Amino acid sequence: MSMEDMNRQSENYEGNESSEFMMESFNPNDINVDIITINLGSLIEQLEFEEIDLQPDFQRATDVWDNIRKSRLIESILLGLPIPSFYFSEDPFTLKLSIIDGLQRICAIKDFVLRKENPLKLKGLQFLRHFEGKTYLQLPRPEMRRIKSLKITVNILRKGTPLNVKYIIYERINTGGVPLNQQEIRYALNQGFATVFLKELANMESFKIATDYSINSKRMQDLDFINRFIAFFVGYTEYSGNLNLFLFDKMREINSMTSNQIAHIRTSFDKSMKCCYQIFKEDTFRIKYEATNKRRPVSKSVFDTLSVNIALLNDKERNLLLSRSEVFKNKMIGLFNNEDFKTSITSRTTQKYNVMLRFYMVKSLIKEIISL
Repeated sequence: MSMEDMNRQSENYEGNESSEFMMESFNPNDINVDIITINLGSLIEQLEFEEIDLQPDFQRATDVWDNIRKSRLIESILLGLPIPSFYFSEDPFTLKLSIIDGLQRICAIKDFVLRKENPLKLKGLQFLRHFEGKTYLQLPRPEMRRIKSLKITVNILRKGTPLNVKYIIYERINTGGVPLNQQEIRYALNQGFATVFLKELANMESFKIATDYSINSKRMQDLDFINRFIAFFVGYTEYSGNLNLFLFDKMREINSMTSNQIAHIRTSFDKSMKCCYQIFKEDTFRIKYEATNKRRPVSKSVFDTLSVNIALLNDKERNLLLSRSEVFKNKMIGLFNNEDFKTSITSRTTQKYNVMLRFYMVKSLIKEIISL
């Protein structure tokens, strides 16, 4: 593989971020998990009275399983076979339970037992074929009772469990199906204004235009970009070398920010996106080693470094930079070819040294252009 191909792979906006969540030590006694055995009917009742939050805003589809897979889960229940444990987190404000692991199973059960319109009809059964095509209400009473009397294990992370401990547990137990990515975990554990604000910025037209509508909202990739911007904008000098912990902490801080702080971030982000696009057009946040290079994917490392440094400028400085756009673009190509800078945006991009280096080099270049 050539260096060119290696660089191209590393620039994919989904790459380069470690999934390892290192954290400060904590008291094991802070972990408060209830492990209980209940009848499935009790869980169904909680679903019926909306005491369980399935987090439809999670942007992970809550209905991934097809009807055959759902039906075979119901068949297992009818056969009295054990099903995997469910994991929930207790919301510290509403005390509702949020699903951590078992989302597809609980959705299948809800679709079969509780859905009033177009309920699940059993399909593709392997053993109980005489129930093929049946809905829950068409089952004989003994089978209805069998479903509700099945013993299940429920694990509840109680409200006193610290958020960073919940993060670890979230990551470790979410192993079935498609595991949660880092941004989905940050989103799930920071419910409140923080999640609303991230989505607001991700939906800004200036962000979509600057990234050429190329950042997918599926699996919260767009929110990951926004989380990075906010975190580095409010405190990149505090970065210690652990990106996941840094982004998690800064997202948590959003919930305690004042309205003036939020307004400042919103305005600065919008101005930065517009300024970046005016300068780089279709190459905004993309690595370019020569003016004639084919366009590459958006680089997360270029995005956070460039967007934050420009957001930290005042209006006069941004206007000066805009007036010298061609010089800035050419100088950035030179910077991309600098071996130290290239390494900082393509290799070990989350290391503290590389983060600080690229922020310093872009900041110095902008200062040089403004001072011409």
